Amino acid sequence: MTIKLPEFKGYTVDVKLKQFRKVSKEKGIKFIDFDSSEGDKLLAGYIDTLDLNNPRDKETLNAIWR
Repeated sequence: MTIKLPEFKGYTVDVKLKQFRKVSKEKGIKFIDFDSSEGDKLLAGYIDTLDLNNPRDKETLNAIWR
């Protein structure tokens, strides 16, 4: 079974590794850790998009805080 990770503002959101990732041919792979200043801003925006009435989103939020 393949699991597609969520995307936010062109970044793949990897909750397990606590990173945002973006891949491009020109710039290669860009990693942004959740605990960096840029990652903190992206994470706040991503969290705002989660629907806490949706069990999957609630699970995602719990995984972020682990």
